[in-house]
Amino acid sequence: MSKLAHILCVSVCALSLPYLSADDPSGSLPMLPELFPEMPTLQSDLIPTPQIIPSPAIPVKAKEKTLTKAQTDAPFSPFTGKIKGKKVRLRLRPDLDSRIIKELNKNDFVSVIGEKGDFWAVEPPMHFKAYVFRGFILDNVIEANHVNVRLEPSLESPIIGHLNAGDRVDAIISALNNKWCEINAPTGSCFYVAKELVSFAGGPEMKKQMDKRREAGEELLETTSLLAKAELQKPFEQVDFNRVTHSYNTVINDFDEFPDLAEQSSEALAHFQEVYLQKRIAHLEKQPSPSAVEEVASAKKSSELLKSLTERMKMWQPVEEALFLTWANFNEEKNLQHFYEEQKMAAEKSTGIIDPYLAPVKCKPGDFILRDGDLPIGYLYSTQINLDSLSGKRATLIVTPRPNNNFAFPAYYVLGVE
Repeated sequence: MSKLAHILCVSVCALSLPYLSADDPSGSLPMLPELFPEMPTLQSDLIPTPQIIPSPAIPVKAKEKTLTKAQTDAPFSPFTGKIKGKKVRLRLRPDLDSRIIKELNKNDFVSVIGEKGDFWAVEPPMHFKAYVFRGFILDNVIEANHVNVRLEPSLESPIIGHLNAGDRVDAIISALNNKWCEINAPTGSCFYVAKELVSFAGGPEMKKQMDKRREAGEELLETTSLLAKAELQKPFEQVDFNRVTHSYNTVINDFDEFPDLAEQSSEALAHFQEVYLQKRIAHLEKQPSPSAVEEVASAKKSSELLKSLTERMKMWQPVEEALFLTWANFNEEKNLQHFYEEQKMAAEKSTGIIDPYLAPVKCKPGDFILRDGDLPIGYLYSTQINLDSLSGKRATLIVTPRPNNNFAFPAYYVLGVE
């Protein structure tokens, strides 16, 4: 039998075998040599080896494009930002025509959670409130899905987020519209600030730490204000002047990273001192002794001085008050006028050009610099002389030394001008 006849015979026999299903327990078919031992083994050259076609290589440019896309898709790393300018606008959308939510102050901290174009996406400010229609809340639990959270208590107000059934909120009936509830802004809501107005300040945890410090400063300021009000209701002899001034000074000195708190504290302290002086004058006028008359005149002069202080001068008043109280511990029955009279006896004269010192640094020893040409002589401040009126002018000043807080040049308090 020829080779071709053998192949035909094998093919016919194979087709005549019973079909082996997938349920066959043997799991395989018998080999052809076992069925037909007389059939010669087929040579490999009769069945050509299939050609393996390699996958096409990725061009270099395509690889670079893939890497670039992977980098673009990398997750954003949140951080704490610091506002670089004054009255920086926080917007509803990443658009210069978008609605302004509020104006941020210089050195305010923001939590940056994303970016869109030329804007950073930031979390809502601390104590920011949003609004939900009152009918969707029962016992501080949201009763429906996809409930709109709005910027204001109005159906026309922009939507800033959504809540779903079962979400818990701390709801308070809005004083603006009693059909709405006031809640904290929902997680994930954000507003936008232009990138060029924000600098990197630290990791995302820094904003939380600063918020805690700010809350502590606000609480101390509020507590001190209540204390000052209570003390001023007492008779003059019972007023704890040192305790109140110490608390206000703590806000000014220990929380100076929040300029607005320091400014509020300075204004409150100035008001407390003014009312205290008026109580003192009224108390002394009831005592017709020569020393009492002298003290009344001194107190009235101090009261007039307080009213004429500029905002910049008021910032230094707590510093001077602390120096006076330290001096008064060793000079009983002497007042602020005696303190400055003693300072004048040891004062010196210094001549130069007075320039503003506007550097945004902590613990600076003065608001002005006295220069001799281009060489700084020392830092200056005063609660008696309005140095703003002398800015850019050459003058001879009567000064007394003050702590320079380890700056490069001496610091002086200005007692007078010649």
